[in-house]
Amino acid sequence: MNKPAAYAELNPFTAIWTRPRETVRYVIEEKTTRFIVLLLVLVGFAGALSGASGGEQMFPAVGVIVGSLLLGPLSAVAGIAIISGIYKLLGKLFGGVGTYAEMFRAVVTASIPQVWLLPMWLVWLITSPSTFYTEIDPVSAQPDTGLGLVVGLLLLTIVIVVGIWTFVIQCKAVGEAQRFSAWKGFFVIVIPSVLVAIAVITLLSLVLFAAF
Repeated sequence: MNKPAAYAELNPFTAIWTRPRETVRYVIEEKTTRFIVLLLVLVGFAGALSGASGGEQMFPAVGVIVGSLLLGPLSAVAGIAIISGIYKLLGKLFGGVGTYAEMFRAVVTASIPQVWLLPMWLVWLITSPSTFYTEIDPVSAQPDTGLGLVVGLLLLTIVIVVGIWTFVIQCKAVGEAQRFSAWKGFFVIVIPSVLVAIAVITLLSLVLFAAF
């Protein structure tokens, strides 16, 4: 199959930043399953390293890296499979016509910016574990260097900025998969989060009320 000229010049890893809808459509229609599997591995690896940074240091850097590479992609597949189903069903309420396979590919593709953070997570973990982990044992912690602190703060800023832009891309990706506007994509993403938050708050309130 001959690709359109615009598609032939499109690299999903770079185009997703400035042409998200076009990139998502390209991946949905043109890319093979092997490409999706590659994205799942990279996204899962990056996501697992990100998750490790939010906890306590329990393993050496090599153990964290190997564990993230092995378990991260499995978590990514499960999480994206579930969220894609939710977005597909909720999207129908807004007039969406996308299939589950299209939504799955769209969600995976919209996560590409997180792949760009992978080298940064690795650098942060190796050079400044004292700023990488939210909780760290002061007994086993090594004194941090000024360079490590600067790297940690710089990468934290980058993570926040990329996270915000990833959310914008996700809204556009959901809209493209369902063939409606990015604003409808925004509500498809936000509504489940709000409902989960309400359910959690309600449950905690009931538990606290029962305890007193």
